[in-house]
Amino acid sequence: MNFRTLRLEDKEAIDQVLKPLGRNDSALGFANLFSLTEKYGTEVCLEKGVLYVRQNDRVPNAVAYYPPFGAADLPATVERMLAAAADADERAVLVGISPEEKVLLEEALSGAFSFSADRAFADYLYHTDVIAAYKGPALAKKRRETNKFYQLYGDDVELEPIDPARLDDLAAFQQTWFETSRRRGTDEHPLELEHRKILLDLNHFAALDLEGIVLRIKGVVQGYAYGSLLPGGAFDVMVLKGNLDYRYIWRALLKELSQSVQDRAPLLNLEEDLGLPGLRENKLSYQPCTLLEKYQAVPVASS
Repeated sequence: MNFRTLRLEDKEAIDQVLKPLGRNDSALGFANLFSLTEKYGTEVCLEKGVLYVRQNDRVPNAVAYYPPFGAADLPATVERMLAAAADADERAVLVGISPEEKVLLEEALSGAFSFSADRAFADYLYHTDVIAAYKGPALAKKRRETNKFYQLYGDDVELEPIDPARLDDLAAFQQTWFETSRRRGTDEHPLELEHRKILLDLNHFAALDLEGIVLRIKGVVQGYAYGSLLPGGAFDVMVLKGNLDYRYIWRALLKELSQSVQDRAPLLNLEEDLGLPGLRENKLSYQPCTLLEKYQAVPVASS
């Protein structure tokens, strides 16, 4: 098996594998796979219509492999993949396993793996129409805060779709946001990785089929949000940034982004919380309709 770094020109071939799966896992959108390549050290192998994905920088002291996508016989293909990893003297761990894949592997390869819930990588799903209006008593506070944003700044607020041909002022805002976050003492390495990821997205916005909104106040960019449609029809909210000098701007951005996609995407995916307590609390506060479970599996001989 010949793994190599994921490339932009792989999009068409990888989409042909992922789209028929109809899943709403944020990791299964090409845009996310591509833009997180540096963070996770992602490599791919395409063989006979099957997509193999491994990540060298996700699990400490191991190489993380996703279950092969598009495999007619998943257990047999997993065995072959892990045998190749063993031949290369790798400590392989399976990640991003869906509940259905977990059952299939447990039944076909009984006792071969030690499974654990990968809670830090569980995706948060929401009904788009609920977030687009912050419907219901549980979201009343967010509704009030969004209304307050428009009371404070509404006459000066402009919203528009992100135009891939006009990204200079958005990129300039992102640079300012990055430098401001750095001065606040945000952890440097993750911050730089995220910044480079965003600039990569902006450089290939149209090619990655990304879409989103820009929020201006008095004509100046003060926030933006973007993402992409997943194979299962959910909209993956990949990035949301706002100038915190404007109160409740994040509430307004998420609401407006949801409104812009609700006619095409019944669900929003706000991705995982990476096990960060503050991020988990925030994502739960938006009242997810589903937590998309994922599992990790360590081959018993390697545990």
